[in-house]
Amino acid sequence: MNKKNKKLFDTIETLIGAGTTVKGDIIATKSLRINGNLIGNIKDVANVIIGENAQVKGNIAANYVVIDGVVEGNITATDSIELLTKSKVTGDITTTVLSINEGAVFKGKSVMLEKEGTEEENNEEII
Repeated sequence: MNKKNKKLFDTIETLIGAGTTVKGDIIATKSLRINGNLIGNIKDVANVIIGENAQVKGNIAANYVVIDGVVEGNITATDSIELLTKSKVTGDITTTVLSINEGAVFKGKSVMLEKEGTEEENNEEII
């Protein structure tokens, strides 16, 4: 995890521990870490960490997403997605910044969004 992302995750508000399985959608406004299993979607979360031994079957929508476990589902992050060495992702990814570490497995397509700039900056690109 890079230094910028590490600082964002200094305080984890919600934790699903190893050996725990949750079935259903999770909606949280703060940081979420999953070390267990989730069968359901993660929605409207600020920051999400999927731990090394975690498994998620569902879609993820957040600002920042860091994955070191297994995800089967689409991932959308407004700011960035980081796939760590032991991650395995099957699904499509949509984000502005994507980092895939050596050893990570990604099966799907990625859509890179442009970061929103000022209206003046956006007009300059058109000209």
